[in-house]
Amino acid sequence: MIRTNSIVFKFSVQMTVILAILLSILVLSNIYSLEVVRSNALTSSHNTLAIYQANIHNNFNNFSKDLIEVFDNNIDIAVNEANMDESNRYFKVQELKNNLMAKMTNDYSSDGMFIRLSGELVLEQFSSRIPSGDKLALIDFLNTHKFSPDPASESDEWKVFQIEGEYYLFKYITYSQVSFGTLVKADALLSMVNRGSSDQNRYVLSNTEGMILSASNMVLKETDTTLDSITKEYQRNFLIISEPIGEFGQITNMVAKGGLFSGLKLIQWGIALLAVLSAIVVPLVLRFLTRDVLKPILELVKAAKVVEKGQLEYQVPQGAPYSLEFMKLFHALESMVSEIKDLKIQSYEEQIEINRAEIKYLQMQIRPHFFLNAISTITSLSYQNKNDEIRQLIQCLSEHLRYMFKGGLASVTMEEEIRHTENYIRMQEIRYPDQVFFMTEIKDEARQVPIPQFMIQTFVENTFKHAMFAKEMMSIFIRVRTETREGILYVKIVIEDNGGGFSPEWLSQAEDEEVSEDGSKVGIANIRKTLQLLYKRDDLLKLSNAENSGARVEMWIPVKESGQPIL
Repeated sequence: MIRTNSIVFKFSVQMTVILAILLSILVLSNIYSLEVVRSNALTSSHNTLAIYQANIHNNFNNFSKDLIEVFDNNIDIAVNEANMDESNRYFKVQELKNNLMAKMTNDYSSDGMFIRLSGELVLEQFSSRIPSGDKLALIDFLNTHKFSPDPASESDEWKVFQIEGEYYLFKYITYSQVSFGTLVKADALLSMVNRGSSDQNRYVLSNTEGMILSASNMVLKETDTTLDSITKEYQRNFLIISEPIGEFGQITNMVAKGGLFSGLKLIQWGIALLAVLSAIVVPLVLRFLTRDVLKPILELVKAAKVVEKGQLEYQVPQGAPYSLEFMKLFHALESMVSEIKDLKIQSYEEQIEINRAEIKYLQMQIRPHFFLNAISTITSLSYQNKNDEIRQLIQCLSEHLRYMFKGGLASVTMEEEIRHTENYIRMQEIRYPDQVFFMTEIKDEARQVPIPQFMIQTFVENTFKHAMFAKEMMSIFIRVRTETREGILYVKIVIEDNGGGFSPEWLSQAEDEEVSEDGSKVGIANIRKTLQLLYKRDDLLKLSNAENSGARVEMWIPVKESGQPIL
């Protein structure tokens, strides 16, 4: 039974749909491609014919211009030639010949020019394109043909004459029984417009009645005398496109269909062959898919379920005939499971460290000597009848206890921590009257930033423990402001006193050696450890000595863009 949700079934259905779509697209693309190629061929042919048509028109314009120029410059001489004496007549005839020769020397001249004088004398000049045999036939034709003016014809129309099997196009001007004319051979005209081109298509020139004048790249049969006869014979295998030429008829282009569609047929056979091969290859692909893809995937799913149940002792199956890519996946899964195991162990260790830090905080705060000192101070004040000082001390002590029992690693605002530190200093002022001076400065933008509890009070307490001496003035300065380092916003806390400062030996010792055997400076070590645990950095606490005297403590608390610390 075939499972419809299996990869093999879905892949089979998809391949069948793809093959059906491919065959449909093949049929439609064949039809569309044939039409596109035919349309492009027609467009290209029309463009080519337009170029040839323009070239022919330009050549005829040049020929006509030369004819008119010769006529304008020599008509007076030609008309008066019959009335001249023999001497003048000879020189004028030579002048006319020289003028014709001068016009035939340019690169784009016609095949010949002539002047037929009134006395049956014909002056002619032919280009090098005309063979000598054709020249003789042309001379005979010029001597015998009467170039009478035709009022019905247009001024720019060229007349077609057949001379010994070759077609020529003539244009002439007759005035006072004198004719000026120019001529071009139909074959030469077709070769001039396709000069230097690699175009291998077939071209045909025909007159207005459809009579074929010249053809290129093809051999005409005896029956191929008109354009209609060629069209009927070749329209099955050729695309036939014609464009009119106003001077004499039209030019026709014959494009072989076989050359156009031969590449498409090859592509069509190739696609059909691919379709047949696909029908054979698909079952083989499905078989290999089951063995090389489906089985490894099922093994990966099985391994993922084992890991999901908490069994982190997964190992890559040995000796399995899986592909290199799946073996890489299995090794990656094994590495991921191992990393998860290490991360869980690391997480447990970090939680243990946090718990230890909380315990140390509680141990640090619940110090018997602090409360003994407070009780001794109250007793001493009672003997001195200083009831106001006793009430103030008790009030400060209650505030201190209330703040202390918020929690070991509770987060408080900067303003609360400063207020608690000031409360602690007031208790010390009662104990050491007229010996304590303190000043706090906190910027408004830093007041509501949360920080770990006891961050500031611990260092102030450390100052009173190690820098307070009888009958000596103790000064404490606390400054809090925001600061940006390396693109990160911090709250910077600076605590300074005027005591003896840190000893060079203590500043130079390692961090894990900060706590002495008797527990002195345990608060500083705990704060350094707390910052490392919370912010994963060990450069947020700097201990040094002030420039004049005393200790200097600097702390940086990272702050997010929203103003909250990165806890």
